[in-house]
Amino acid sequence: MVSIMLQSRFSGFDLARPITAIVYVDGQEFETVLAAMTEAMARSGMRLAGLIHCTPPGTAIRKCNLHVQDLATGELHGISDDRGPHVRGCMLDTDRLLRAAEAARLSLTADVDLLVVCKFGKTEVAGGGLCALMADALDLSIPVLIGVPAVNLDAFRAFSGDLACEVDVSEFGRAHTLPVSHERGGDGTAH
Repeated sequence: MVSIMLQSRFSGFDLARPITAIVYVDGQEFETVLAAMTEAMARSGMRLAGLIHCTPPGTAIRKCNLHVQDLATGELHGISDDRGPHVRGCMLDTDRLLRAAEAARLSLTADVDLLVVCKFGKTEVAGGGLCALMADALDLSIPVLIGVPAVNLDAFRAFSGDLACEVDVSEFGRAHTLPVSHERGGDGTAH
């Protein structure tokens, strides 16, 4: 079972809670660890759905060059609105984010082992963004793995209630170097 695999690697993981939050301060560290872990999970045969941050090949990492990759299809979705070189900061294009979320939602089926969500960000704090995608996964009894910046932890706790357990990114990062095992039962359910 996906839950048992996660519990065996992370002391903070709780089988009774369908959401595992990876809490982090350094977003770049988290994204690197999450990419490595999802790659290992996919190689082991786990069926993943969801969205993770990525930089398209051949492009420079810039704050306003935000993309997410659909784990089920590999499709890249640009989610930022570049407001030009003289503007500080970047603007998330919520319409693009919601289109990416809808594409990921189409991959949610009963045979998906895990939904991975890149971030509980400002949009999710406000109740939008990827919140509906997580709710859809939970309705299908698909566990959720999500990154939560420490600054948004209180809002995430209010959102998730008692459905989530928390794991620090440093613990999660150590575990991604371990082999990922995955078994499926004869009925197609993850064990």
